[in-house]
Amino acid sequence: MDKNNNFTFFNNNLSQEDSLNEIKKYEISTIYHMAARAGVRQSFLDPQSYIEDNTYATANVANFCKEIEIPEIILASTSSIYGDSGENLMVEEKDEKIKPPSVYASTKLSGESLSKIILEDTNTNLIISRFFTVYGPYGRPDMSILRFIHWIINEEKVKVFGNGEQQRSFTYIKDVVDALKRMSGLENSHTFNVGSNITVSLNEVIKLIEEFSGKNANIENLERAYKDPDVVRPNLEKINEAIGWEPTTKIQEGIEKTVSWYKENEDYLKDLVYVNE
Repeated sequence: MDKNNNFTFFNNNLSQEDSLNEIKKYEISTIYHMAARAGVRQSFLDPQSYIEDNTYATANVANFCKEIEIPEIILASTSSIYGDSGENLMVEEKDEKIKPPSVYASTKLSGESLSKIILEDTNTNLIISRFFTVYGPYGRPDMSILRFIHWIINEEKVKVFGNGEQQRSFTYIKDVVDALKRMSGLENSHTFNVGSNITVSLNEVIKLIEEFSGKNANIENLERAYKDPDVVRPNLEKINEAIGWEPTTKIQEGIEKTVSWYKENEDYLKDLVYVNE
């Protein structure tokens, strides 16, 4: 356990029922449950770990909130539960897939559902935040933008699944943090999309990285990833009306900042494993 001023770190496994017992002594007003095992492709390779880390863990956190009557829990979920949106904007509590499109999506949607059931008829507000392709400094090395930056700057092959024309609502981390702050203190439970209102393709992202890194990408197109959607678009009306949130960071600005951060920290970032499965 490490301590730094008002921060205390516990290295616990949330899929175990007693994992939160040691924090019962604290006075807790809000739990931000951001822990998860993410990734669509990898979820088909190791479904058991995804069930434990996304479904069991989330149910345990919800039970903990119920047991000690925590006023609110803000839960990280995912746009993956919508599957391919096409031209439509996905709406909360309406466009979720009854049959989720991946093991990852299924475990996250199960975590949502269990939390709703566990916390029903309690005084705990459940705020579900469905993230749309979050990127930026300190991002996951298995996410496309950080992998592309690493490969381009280090002049390695840029591995793209498919032709690169699939589109995402890339959402910069600063905007996500702003949304999460605003969600605290609401009077009722809500489900919110947290994403960008502009979608861009992987190929467009690669061109921006080339521009800001000053290097050319050596692209290797691989077979399209299993269950990979063409595009996922969020409807942001609900979150805008409820907490006045909308993304403010354009993709050009976000990519430039992320490339700059990588260059500033390249000494240790270059040694990370940039997962590609």
